[in-house]
Amino acid sequence: MLPFPGPRHLRRSVGVACAAVLLAACSSTTDGGPGDEKSEPEVSATPTMLSTSGLKLPLDAYDATREETEALQEGQGVLISRCMERFGFRYSLPARPASPASGRQSARIFGVVDPDEAARYGYSVPGEERAPARTSPRLTASEEIALNGAPDLKPTDMPKSQAEAEKKGGGKERINGRAVPVGGCSREAFLKLYAPEPNAVDAIYVFNLKAQAESQAREDSRTKTVNTSWSDCMARKGHTATDPMNATTELGIADDALASPAAITAAKADVGCKKEVNLVGVYFAVQSSYENRLIDKNAETLDLAKKQLSDRLKLAASLVSSS
Repeated sequence: MLPFPGPRHLRRSVGVACAAVLLAACSSTTDGGPGDEKSEPEVSATPTMLSTSGLKLPLDAYDATREETEALQEGQGVLISRCMERFGFRYSLPARPASPASGRQSARIFGVVDPDEAARYGYSVPGEERAPARTSPRLTASEEIALNGAPDLKPTDMPKSQAEAEKKGGGKERINGRAVPVGGCSREAFLKLYAPEPNAVDAIYVFNLKAQAESQAREDSRTKTVNTSWSDCMARKGHTATDPMNATTELGIADDALASPAAITAAKADVGCKKEVNLVGVYFAVQSSYENRLIDKNAETLDLAKKQLSDRLKLAASLVSSS
C-alpha cells in the first residue's frame, strides 16, 4: 500500500481510496500549481464550534461519500467477476468490513472533540473495532494470472485507459484460448469504471487536493497560534503536548491503551482545551480557505471529476442491478 507522507487523518483514509481503485497507480501528488502561493488565504469568518460529526469541507462536494465509495467497489466487483468468467473462473471480491455509520466518518477529522465520548472512550473511537483482515480465496496459478496479470508487470506496462487497453489488445498470457488483459481482470475492471477514456481525471485527484490543503493548513500561522493556545491549556491541566493532531503519541498513550483511565483523563482535558481556544472553529475555517483556493485554481478539472464521478456511479448501479 502506498506510503503517504501527508496529514495524519488523511493517511488513515488512503487505504480506502486505494482499495477503491485497486491496481491504480496511487500517487500522492497533484499538478503542483494550485496551492503553491506563499501567502495565506483570507479567512472571512471563524465559527465557534466543537462538534465535527457530519462536517463538510469545500472539497467534499467533489468527492465520493463513504456510501458512494462502497457502491463503486460493488460495481467494480461485478466487472471483475464478469471478466473472470470469460476465462472459465468463478470469482467474487472478499466481503469488506462494515463501514462507520453515516455522518461518523468526519467525527475525528480534528481529533477527539466530543466531551461525552472522551469521558467514556478516551481517545478510542466508539464502535470501532480492529478491522478483520480480508480473506482472499486461494487461487490457482491460472486464476492468479487472470486476476492480476503477469507477475513481472511494471506500472509503466499498464494501460492508462480502457480505450488504450482495447487498442493494444491483451497481454501475452492466454488462458483457455483468450488473451488476458494487461494487469488482469482487476486492471480491466478499474479502467472500465474509473478510466474508460484518456481524459479521465485521476481517481484520487480530489483526495490529493484534500491532502495538500490539510498540509498547508497545518503550517498556517493561525493554526500554529491556536495550537500554542491549546498546548498552554493542556499544560495547565498537567499534560505536555504541542500538536493536537498527534496528541496520543506526544502523551505517550499506546494504541492498546486509548481507552485507559490515563487516556480518558487526557482526552477530557484535550476536548476541554479545544473548546476553550475554539480550535475546531479555527481549523475548519483555515482548512476551508485553502480548499477554496484549490477549488478556484482547479475549477475545470474538479468539474470534470464531479461529472465523471456521477457517470461512474450510474455505471456501477447498472452493473449491480443487472448482476
